[in-house]
Amino acid sequence: MLNRRAIRAGLLLAATSLLCSDPGKRANAQELSDYQVKAAYFYNFAKFVQWPEQELADPARPVRFCILRDRLFEEELSRIAKGKFIGGHAVEVTRVENVEQSRQCQALFVNSAQQRQSRHFVEALRGNSVLTVGETEGFLQDGGIIAFVLEKDRVQFVVNRRAATEAGLYMSSKMLNLAKRVVN
Repeated sequence: MLNRRAIRAGLLLAATSLLCSDPGKRANAQELSDYQVKAAYFYNFAKFVQWPEQELADPARPVRFCILRDRLFEEELSRIAKGKFIGGHAVEVTRVENVEQSRQCQALFVNSAQQRQSRHFVEALRGNSVLTVGETEGFLQDGGIIAFVLEKDRVQFVVNRRAATEAGLYMSSKMLNLAKRVVN
């Protein structure tokens, strides 16, 4: 059985290979920006989350990744997700400006510059099946589902299992094992 370190290394390797523009060239994880690593993680989170059946019942409906007012993150995620499918659904990356737009998403990323709006978005999306991912200190306490944290210059993540359950999302045990911490 693989230990946490081996699983984390595997996910980082997968993220690194996603980020490499030239398949013959390997990117050094130290050379990757935090944005690149976070975008790769964000994309991969969707592979380990199950939405309620009715959410993606229509095979033509894309898995929509939404970014709250962050052009650089949106561009990086678009590069990673271009032409990709998750669970047979095309992946779509879009920028959102308000809560109404974000209700059409399967996953929403809120960066630290949007800290003032973060709580409002999380509260407004409560009860909707939207995987909320942020990078502010109080994101999980506000009801967000996944928060990125930096530890020893490494991007890691913490999962709020109760918030995921309330959103009707099922998270794979593989993903929960990769998390730095799971809070209830």
